[in-house]
Amino acid sequence: MLNVLRAQWYRIVRNRAFWGLLITFAVIMAWDMVSVGQNYHGQEGYFDGIPPIGQDGVKVNLDAGAYLGKGGVVYFLLTLVLLLVASLFTEEWREGACRSLAAAPSFRRDYVLASALTVALIALLFIGVAWAAVWAVIPRFPLLGVGDEMGRFARWSAQMVLALEGYGMLTIAVAAATKRLGPTLLAALLLGTGQFEILLANGYVIADQVAQLAGLPALPGASGVAAAFFDSPAMLPSWLPAAQLQWMMGEGATPTAADVAPVALLAAVAITVAWFAVRRRAL
Repeated sequence: MLNVLRAQWYRIVRNRAFWGLLITFAVIMAWDMVSVGQNYHGQEGYFDGIPPIGQDGVKVNLDAGAYLGKGGVVYFLLTLVLLLVASLFTEEWREGACRSLAAAPSFRRDYVLASALTVALIALLFIGVAWAAVWAVIPRFPLLGVGDEMGRFARWSAQMVLALEGYGMLTIAVAAATKRLGPTLLAALLLGTGQFEILLANGYVIADQVAQLAGLPALPGASGVAAAFFDSPAMLPSWLPAAQLQWMMGEGATPTAADVAPVALLAAVAITVAWFAVRRRAL
């Protein structure tokens, strides 16, 4: 597995698109944090229930995840990393970059495990850049501060890494199955924006309605999915990853163990799907 991992990172660090996206992301994160700081610092009236700090000197002290949520970073980070994963791994499959390692025992299993680790490391790298932007910019505003509740931000980061692991491995499965950039980019966009889960939820509701019209029993949990689809802002049951990520975009929303569990399940399922896609695809 280490040989495959080294081969993947050798290609990644020599890829200009990777460095270009990372630098672009760092610049945009810094700019987003300046915007968040200005919104708090120069507000006129109440902002999310916090008294106007420009008038009575009330200090706003949030953790890094809350600042990133206010900056709208969650879906931007997801989409950017997934597009990068789609591009890198589609190119790898199309060119047969790891073909020279294929003679090694258990190569396909090692490839999937190395790819899962690579996705997690890319996710951590981009999250680290976002975290650095918070600490570099927000303290420049005198009445703003970053809380030192590292446990909260660690859970926030774990949720992001697991979500990216799940979506990223599904993207890699599409890359392995098709060896084409177009379908892989489409899959990355549908996953990264939550549209794939919304389509699944809508399809489940429609299937339940058709079943009832045909006189068949209602599908399990269909009423809850329908209620979420029509009544919740996320249009998804709260346990689905896309709904939780949308919730994390709010100020101070920090995942708990119960929130992390379904996202970890998605990651495990995605790794299994990628394993089957890689196992059945000619190198």
